[in-house]
Order: sequence, then structure tokens, then C-alpha cells
Amino acid sequence: MSRTGKLVVVGVVVLALALGGGFLLFVNRTSDSPPPAALDPAPTTTAGAATGSTQAQADGATSPDGTWKVSDNGSSYVGYRVKEQLASLTSPNEAVGRSKAVTGTMQVAGDTVEEVKIEADLTQLTSDEDRRDNAIRQRGLESERFPTATLELTGPIQLGSAPVEGQAVRGDGKGRLTVHGVTREVALDLQGRWSGDSIQVVGQLPVKMSDYQIEPPRFGPVVAIEDSLNVDFNLIFERA
Repeated sequence: MSRTGKLVVVGVVVLALALGGGFLLFVNRTSDSPPPAALDPAPTTTAGAATGSTQAQADGATSPDGTWKVSDNGSSYVGYRVKEQLASLTSPNEAVGRSKAVTGTMQVAGDTVEEVKIEADLTQLTSDEDRRDNAIRQRGLESERFPTATLELTGPIQLGSAPVEGQAVRGDGKGRLTVHGVTREVALDLQGRWSGDSIQVVGQLPVKMSDYQIEPPRFGPVVAIEDSLNVDFNLIFERA
């Protein structure tokens, strides 16, 4: 093979490796999306340690009854999980953005969650892409114009039995979600765990952006964004 032919072959190989590397970068970016909100692993006990009920009694808290507030320790978040189509990929990329600027309260009585109201600052939503974050502040979600999202129960959630410390529980209910200045009724499927001095509540809430008059913004390599998304939340409550 001539010197020119060899150079052409080398050039093709280098180009193929470069394109392959770029593709793998996008693939890894998709697979690196944080997983959906889930309950933390259940606490374990060791031989000779106090059981959950004994410890609760020692702390003077034998049940989760009462008023709880979202902790300000930075563990809570509200966010979105949506599929977007990149020009360079044949399959959708999963975009995930989260805001840790969350406040709210919850009222528990026996086997019933009586009241919940949560507020999230959407101007604090961040993802792995600054261009995406900047786009939704002025277009689509328009968080600079509609900075707050709220979620509140429209009626009590019946748990079936009173929570036991350390054990996961599930509850279904109805709520009102307000985003982009629009309020809609939503169905809630929540999981929670009372761990003595805290309660963790997690869930994924499927919604359509068009129901909230949101037009998905396009930016850079993004050519399309699905209308359906999940509102993803992980809430850590402490006693008020």
C-alpha cells in the first residue's frame, strides 16, 4: 500500500475512534443519570441494641403522631425526570434536574396522613447541563416567572395501619399540584419510613407538561423533549 493510502486508512481509524468516543460519552452521560428517588436502606439492629419500639419509648416518641417539617439539612429534593432526544443519538437521553430548596409540613395521626403541603423553588433546579438549566428559567417551565411549585393533599391518606418504626409503608391519595401558574388534580403513590426522629417520604408523580401549559424548550443538541415526565421527590421530615 502506498504512503498516501496508509495515511487515509489511519485517518479513517482516528475519525472512527473519535466518533465512537463521542458516542460513548453520550451513552455514559445517559447511564450516569441519578436513579429515581427511593427509600434509604432500612436501619439495622445489633445484638443487645435497643429495638425500634424500645428506643422510641426511651426518646419519648412512641409514634409518629404530630406535625413534621421538611428538614433543612440538604437531603430533601424535588425535581424532574424526562426523556430528551439528542441530535447525535438514536435513542432518548434521560435528563434529570433537582432543587434542594424545599420547604413544607406534614401532619400524622395514627394510620392517617392528614395534611401535607410542600413548596419547591424551581429557580434552583440544576442538572448536568447548564444550557438546559438556563433554558428552563426563561422558556418552557419559565421558572424566573413562576418560581414556586406546590403540592398539597386534597384529602387524608389512609395507610392501612399505624406506622411501625423502621418499617416501610405505602399510601395512595389525591393532591393538587401547581406548576407554571396552573393547578391540576393528581394521584399520589407514596412510600415512607418513620425512623424515630425523622420520616422519609419518596415518590414519582407522572405528569404532562402540556397540562400545565408548558412548551418543552429546545437548546443546543436537543431536537425534541417528551411531553410526559416524572416529578421526582425525596423528602426528609423532622419534628416541627
